Amino acid sequence: MRLPLYILLYLLVTSVTYSVTKRLELTLVDLKKINDESLVKKMMYMVHSLDNPKVDIRLSKRTHSLIIETEDPRLLSLITYRFKTELNIPPGALTTRQLPEVKVKNTYRLHKRSLGEFDITAYNSHESVNDYLDELSISYPDLVTTKIIGYTHQNRPIKILIINNQKSGAKPKVFIDGGQHAREWISPAVVTHMIHQLISGYYKGDDRLRSLVTKYEFHMLPILNPDGYVYSYSDHGIRLWRKNMNNVTTTNCTGVDLNRNWDFHWAGRGGSRDECSIVYQGQSAFSEKETKATSDYILSYQGQWHSYFSFHSFGQLILFPYSHTAAPNPDYEKHRSAAKSLAAGIKSVNNRRYTVGAVGMILYEASGSSESWAYSIGVPYSYTLELPDLFTFVVPTDVIEPTANELLQGLVEYFQLIEEEDPKVYKQLVANVTESLPTREDNYQTSDSLYSSERRNSQNISLLLYLTMMWGIIYY
Repeated sequence: MRLPLYILLYLLVTSVTYSVTKRLELTLVDLKKINDESLVKKMMYMVHSLDNPKVDIRLSKRTHSLIIETEDPRLLSLITYRFKTELNIPPGALTTRQLPEVKVKNTYRLHKRSLGEFDITAYNSHESVNDYLDELSISYPDLVTTKIIGYTHQNRPIKILIINNQKSGAKPKVFIDGGQHAREWISPAVVTHMIHQLISGYYKGDDRLRSLVTKYEFHMLPILNPDGYVYSYSDHGIRLWRKNMNNVTTTNCTGVDLNRNWDFHWAGRGGSRDECSIVYQGQSAFSEKETKATSDYILSYQGQWHSYFSFHSFGQLILFPYSHTAAPNPDYEKHRSAAKSLAAGIKSVNNRRYTVGAVGMILYEASGSSESWAYSIGVPYSYTLELPDLFTFVVPTDVIEPTANELLQGLVEYFQLIEEEDPKVYKQLVANVTESLPTREDNYQTSDSLYSSERRNSQNISLLLYLTMMWGIIYY
């Protein structure tokens, strides 16, 4: 039986590929069975001294455990062996398990894809996500626009999507980014899913989401670190890669930790001058194209931002400034109250619990981070969210949708509380936005203008293929 010609042509110009990374293994050290702080520090130093990007270790106060994650089973065996023989860690304190396989989906088409063809519940490639953002702007031009705010060191576009119901007038802006750290795949996936839900909810008459889109203008950047993200799922890459892909000139090491590169107490505690460290802070604040482009974009609307959110993983935490110190910021209680309402809204959906607190108080000191920088330039409410789960960066795809649902409900309750407890903020921001409207010129080009020649070439190819397919349908 022969397939019709138009189906063969469709298959010819359509391809779906998956990048499958190595399975990771995880070892948990139960700190309740050790109860020795000096021993914990020795274990962390031992792993850090390996200076190997294929292994990660972190202390979880919430789960009372030390979490070691790697894609190299031999490396994990070596670490656990040294724990037992050199540090006398009891075998009963160690638990090792293999993590599930997780894939990244890349859909390539020469023809224009319909919105329904993008798998919103999968981990998608950088190119596929960017295509999807553009398709949303084409399908919903009265609500959605996309902009390229800069390019990475490997010349990949940094693309942002804006949801703005212009009929509702001037409104405060909300910035949400994901993917600062390459290995945290749940972050870009959840931001993308939230974009989908905000837009579909608005048009389907979901009162909660329509209210959000009517009152606030959302600027959403799913993948702030495209180069690192691509490397983390490529055949030659490292699944646990954290940094960007900037080649450091003085060593053979690659990459800067973007969340240590922001210009607020840059080069303080929690970052590193060691170019091979996973928390290498860069040669100067905003030395990296990704942080420079994003900060410039945020500064271009200074005085108009209501909230800043940066999505990371893992740990289920809602964190706010300061990150460079354990001292509270001047608006600590305000931040804490709003964060607790966000956590309550999240918990109301699937009973998932998030811990609330300042970065430097409940996590660790991390100078040069984005949420503290945003707060320093006048964003009244600024947060880092550590998404699920509690133990690993490798999160199954069936967690994406419920996490997005939880966060949206959390945002509904978060904004409601701030409107009630701090109404002056909203009024002042509306006034600031209104004042800027007549004179402000947009310094950022849309994706269409930057990619006009590429789009014309693609459209010409698509037209040719379309005509050929029509010929096949009529005459075959």
